[in-house]
Amino acid sequence: MSSKTLANLIKAAVIAVTVCGLFICGYILPEFGSNIAEMNPEFAYMYIPWLVFLLITAAPFFVILGLIWRVAMQIRRDLVFTVLTAKLVKIASIILLCDIIFFFIGNIVMVILQMTHPAVMLFALFGCVLGFALSIATAVLARYISKAAALQEEVEGMI
Repeated sequence: MSSKTLANLIKAAVIAVTVCGLFICGYILPEFGSNIAEMNPEFAYMYIPWLVFLLITAAPFFVILGLIWRVAMQIRRDLVFTVLTAKLVKIASIILLCDIIFFFIGNIVMVILQMTHPAVMLFALFGCVLGFALSIATAVLARYISKAAALQEEVEGMI
């Protein structure tokens, strides 16, 4: 598969995920939360804090999608193993890790404030573990892209 095809597939995936993410953040979360609040008035006070919290934790996701788009542009130009690509992947890894830490702490705060059920915290913990693993895998990828970029520069210097 050519670099152009790979880049186009990545861009199509980024567009699809962005549209889905915007739909979830702009319609599903507010609608779902409002329905829960209407059906269970005792939970109504939790609606706005949870909606704001979830939207804040979703924002870095869209920043990461922008970074993936930039990596796709690098792939299209056949510049995968460069310092810039490694830097973009590393930044994505750091953003993801920070977002997961924020999400985890936010869930603990919600439990302490009695604005959630402890079972929700368990599901959130599962998501945090998956996100942490993805962040580590992305950091490893960034490291190896950086090493490959250094090797490529060394080889080009010999020729």
